[in-house]
Amino acid sequence: MAAYFDCLIHATHTARLINSIAIQHRSTVYMEAPIDLNRFILTMTETAYLQVKAACDGLTDEQFFSQPTTDSNHIAWLVWHMSRARDVITSNIIGEDQVWVSNGWADRFGMDIGDVGIGDSPEKVTAFKVDRSLVMGYLDDAHEATARRLSMISAERFDQLVVYALGDERPVWRALVGMAGDSAQHTGQISYLRGTFTGIGWRSRAGWN
Repeated sequence: MAAYFDCLIHATHTARLINSIAIQHRSTVYMEAPIDLNRFILTMTETAYLQVKAACDGLTDEQFFSQPTTDSNHIAWLVWHMSRARDVITSNIIGEDQVWVSNGWADRFGMDIGDVGIGDSPEKVTAFKVDRSLVMGYLDDAHEATARRLSMISAERFDQLVVYALGDERPVWRALVGMAGDSAQHTGQISYLRGTFTGIGWRSRAGWN
């Protein structure tokens, strides 16, 4: 089982790297020029998206919705929640509708337009049973919108305040760091769960070394 923790350790290291880069962005002591933060976040976002797609590929529906314990998250919920966070945060930064609303995903899921997953009870996670194609379809749509929005953010906007997924206001740069950290954590969790289902070596078989 210890080998499966590699994914979580990787996610922790990634989150620490993000925090370090954020500090560098805010301080001339560490850097002579501002970092291209949105390009860094875009690369991380794309990598996490591809790894989540690989982790979900080949899973049975039973595995996709399986919870290790009654108060744990399953892969389907994690994929949906991660997609919601990206959609909410980047749409707020750019000032456009979430694809969750504009492309009718909330209606197709039979959920409220304000549902994001933050603070969901174990019972609500367990009850999250929707068609798998909806979960993966929203992942694709939210990622496409997220990547497009990230490419539109200029460095001049980094210090502007934006409403974050938790409802608080924070600078754009900090919202992006929070989104990247959230993606890293949930990608690690999804990868860990995949490993418990299909064993050591799935990352190599999927091309993720």
